[in-house]
Amino acid sequence: MAQIPASAAAPPRPHRPFRVPAVVLGALAVGLAFGSTGCGQPAPPSPRQPDAATVAAAITEDVLRADLQVLGGLTTSSEGHRSVGSDAYDAAAAMIEGELEAAGWTLASDAYDDVAFVDEGGSFLEVGGRTFAAADLKALVFAPAGEVEGPVIALDWQLDAPVDSAKGCAVTHYSILPANSIVVVSQGPCLRREQALAAQQAGAAAFVAVYPGIPSGLVYRPTLIEPTAVEIPAAGVSRAAAAALLEAASTRETAHLVTRVRTRQVPTRSVIAELPGTEPGAVIMLGAHLDSALEGPGINDDGSGVAALLAIARALAGTRPRATVRLAFWSGEELGLHGSYRYATALSTEDARAILVYANVDMIASPNGFAGVYDEPGAPVGSAAARDLLTSAVERAGGTPIGVDISGGSDHYGFAESGVATAGVFSGAGEPVTAEQSTGSGAVAGRPADACYHQLCDDLENANLRLARVLAAGLADFTVRVANNPELLRH
Repeated sequence: MAQIPASAAAPPRPHRPFRVPAVVLGALAVGLAFGSTGCGQPAPPSPRQPDAATVAAAITEDVLRADLQVLGGLTTSSEGHRSVGSDAYDAAAAMIEGELEAAGWTLASDAYDDVAFVDEGGSFLEVGGRTFAAADLKALVFAPAGEVEGPVIALDWQLDAPVDSAKGCAVTHYSILPANSIVVVSQGPCLRREQALAAQQAGAAAFVAVYPGIPSGLVYRPTLIEPTAVEIPAAGVSRAAAAALLEAASTRETAHLVTRVRTRQVPTRSVIAELPGTEPGAVIMLGAHLDSALEGPGINDDGSGVAALLAIARALAGTRPRATVRLAFWSGEELGLHGSYRYATALSTEDARAILVYANVDMIASPNGFAGVYDEPGAPVGSAAARDLLTSAVERAGGTPIGVDISGGSDHYGFAESGVATAGVFSGAGEPVTAEQSTGSGAVAGRPADACYHQLCDDLENANLRLARVLAAGLADFTVRVANNPELLRH
């Protein structure tokens, strides 16, 4: 899951939506009418409609674990992550294609060129007589390399205070900055990209993102979405480094920041697959992102979503619902929703209208998680109906669903921008679980849903397969019911 929504992502490029040629439809109609093949032999039995309960029951913890083991092995045996441009990403995409082909799905690839971010190592921060290196400092994705030494300016926040929602998003928040200022900014109601751009426009020489509630020893590295927009060094830091910067700001001391990073152009692809339905012009689409953050193997984020889609694909093999079921394994989500955004915003009006709902699966195995179902104000027409259907399906799977608003922070964002109804399941990320979310889930309120979010420890041992099974089975149930009865979401 990306740490921010992508209001500006990679420019969309045309893709080729699935279409069945008229000649094929005609031949199919003749075969159905006469009940035989062209060689005079009896036609094979028509595929049956899937059964929601049967498909949901096929989604087990063992099935999910097996796919996560394979995905984890491909990842850790290579660079240790599946970010765009890595060998592990390409190997995982090939594995997905092989599994889908074996299950009888029609495959396609949405290939494009993207900009990969490379952390070359050696970045550091010197402040208050201490040096903070890789364990405490991460250059933000798509920030430039650079070196700055200057006064530390902290916006109005305290290390243990609630998130200040009023600072850092506008140039006027920064007032007059001294030369070579290193500004330290907490979370606000906008993207980190917007904060960094505002700081840059105000004259800051460097930008440091801090998180008051971050657990000790962790560092978050949000994305600035696209290269070149932010021209000053920018980094995220640990709680210890944030405390040192806050102290330096209060005593008007200086700091020394060095970041060593670069970007490069790489080919990548999202994997798309379809199970054709019997009704033209009706599609239910499910998606999960295949790439991981640079920091770790990405088993919960979002190997759990990938495993859920693979399990659903196999459970639907040999069936034929009324609506076409389309699966997408996205590239570039952690860079700023690049793969899904370019795909969704390039849809023609006709193709967008055919998609009854896009349902997203991003992080469903959080160890201290909950059974979240997307409930986002302002979502396109049809989203509320999808939410209600998915909520009921998660209940049938044994969960206690609760509505969540992730503010477009995952791959459904581009579809919502294109007017497609959206839905999704989510078990929480690095934010503390609320008292309401803990009710009925067994999660501990006040602790992160996943303390390994975007960290090296996001591995199979960290995954809550019991919760993943509930959310994946609920999604499978929902998918079959809508695919068999498209009128449930027609509007």
